[in-house]
Amino acid sequence: MSTNAANGGVEEFSTQLSAQIWGHRFKEGQKGPEYVLEFLNVLNGTNYNLGATEYFRKRSTGLRQFIFEGNKEGAQQGVVTLSEDQKNKLYNLVRDKDQISVIREFFRNLEIPLSDGQGKAANRSWYAKTLYPLHESLLFFELRTQVKNDKKTYSFERNFFARGGELYFLMLSYGTVNDLILRAQIEHRLKFLLQKNRAIEHIVNKITSSLEDENEKRDELYPLKKVNEKTKEYPYLPVEDDPIYHEFAVEFNQLISLNIDIYEMFELMISLITFQLSRYMLKRSLVENEGSPITFFFDCLDAQVGPIQNLSSKSFSDNELLVKNKFESYFQKVFNEKMGNYAFVTANLAKWKADPEELISYLGLTKLSKERKSKVKKVISKCHSYMDVKDNLFTIVKDLVSDQLKRHQLSIIRGLARDGGFGGYRRGTKYRYFMTDSFIQAIVYANIEPDRQIEFNQFLEDLYLKYGFIIGELQAKSSGIYEKSKLNVSYFQKNEFALREKLRYNGLLVEYSDATAMIRNPYELSGQVI
Repeated sequence: MSTNAANGGVEEFSTQLSAQIWGHRFKEGQKGPEYVLEFLNVLNGTNYNLGATEYFRKRSTGLRQFIFEGNKEGAQQGVVTLSEDQKNKLYNLVRDKDQISVIREFFRNLEIPLSDGQGKAANRSWYAKTLYPLHESLLFFELRTQVKNDKKTYSFERNFFARGGELYFLMLSYGTVNDLILRAQIEHRLKFLLQKNRAIEHIVNKITSSLEDENEKRDELYPLKKVNEKTKEYPYLPVEDDPIYHEFAVEFNQLISLNIDIYEMFELMISLITFQLSRYMLKRSLVENEGSPITFFFDCLDAQVGPIQNLSSKSFSDNELLVKNKFESYFQKVFNEKMGNYAFVTANLAKWKADPEELISYLGLTKLSKERKSKVKKVISKCHSYMDVKDNLFTIVKDLVSDQLKRHQLSIIRGLARDGGFGGYRRGTKYRYFMTDSFIQAIVYANIEPDRQIEFNQFLEDLYLKYGFIIGELQAKSSGIYEKSKLNVSYFQKNEFALREKLRYNGLLVEYSDATAMIRNPYELSGQVI
């Protein structure tokens, strides 16, 4: 990271550090469905081309105003309304005005429910709401309002939408560079799924043509990669040739290739993609040549058995610690680049003590709050040597930046687990790993080919070797958790049996005897797979 890479407050500095580790535009605040919708929006905007370097973004302003008329607009207690002229245009589309209400209700029922970390419904304005992607015409980007000369206009909300989805697009793009057949299969299948429901497209086109003016109809291009020196902002991944990207592409292709309706498929994609993004973040957090492989201890007993719940919570917190340690080690590297030169620090120390703002500016923290700036000033005023600066200043700035880490990167880890159905917490408990039905299905479908069966114990071992999943006795012993926990082996056996029951409940397990149980993928391949 260059010495002038950060020009703002600690939040901006923290964000830019994070971008160097995990990727640009990978931020907190997004929900699981939005990661998937962003990816589908981007792919649709490239005309289903994973090799594209830019994509179109759609507004669909009039359509959304029609669907969500009467809903909240912004923070000023306003609501979205259609003009009389717009309403008359809609009435011209149908013979019976009541049909308009029926059509609106149909689309409103497609709204994707979003919730916060406590399970409460997210308070979103109409232009931030989303619909299930039953057809590509229901894909669009978040907007924001602007008022100029007493006229309200809508522009794209870049600060929120198209962040993790862009990065996932790049992961599949890089992961299929050397496997063009796999790339074509993904492109072809998603194009089919998102263009299948022509009846919806017909209705949307009529509404759109009636309500949207010429200015709103214009789509805008946005870069996916740096194409020239004038490219201001674009998504990027720090590493482009990570083998895990091809693994993601293979899993994703196997899932979408099944003969499953797009509505059900969407929920499965949320589970798979959020888990993949979580794996990516944790892999990028590993310090090279240090520590053990990443593992996930799953509580399959639904927090009913304390020791198992505690092991799962510890597994979650250990993985969060990986992220925290990676961030702090990278911050130390950047700090040393700025303040590691003895001669430079010694030559400037007196000047910084006389004018601490100059030091704050050099560190890229000019937008710090007054209170936080005072902490930096207080520390530098007591520094009398290079070692004082290197140790004491590092500590205070690290603490300020780490505070942002907790709000951002750790929020991403928790949000991915919660929305993907592979982790979360209940009131009075810590975050832990568990498996919802949707997550179990996604993992089975992504790893077992259609109409194929695999023995239950072998399935558990495969998940342990591939993902680091720890559930039963054998995996607990192989990972060392059994010995460290000092628990009776029966706890792990009960945990394994609970997963077996969950698989049976989801129609994914067939028992031939007490000793023989097979995991199966009951779906067939779609006929559209090339």
